[in-house]
Amino acid sequence: MSLGEYIHMRRKYLKLTQEELSKKVFVSKSAIAKWETNRGVPDRDNMLRLAEVLGTSISELYRFIDQMDNCEIGRGEINITTEVIALLESHGYKVIKEK
Repeated sequence: MSLGEYIHMRRKYLKLTQEELSKKVFVSKSAIAKWETNRGVPDRDNMLRLAEVLGTSISELYRFIDQMDNCEIGRGEINITTEVIALLESHGYKVIKEK
């Protein structure tokens, strides 16, 4: 399961629309849609708020990011911020930037 699928599943379980979740996390509805379709990942602050709203741990969310390394999603297609890269690297991940 990808991070996007997990966000989608938890949102549906909590009976929230993308718009309702976006208001609770303080992001746009399009940000939620982007995360749920694996076209991006939340930055550190959004990841923390997302974990709180979804009733899960930030560690659980990072577990899904770790799994994304082993799937076909994102080979140069996921656009993540420098803050997320720094956070991943601080947790021991090696971020490789493909050209």
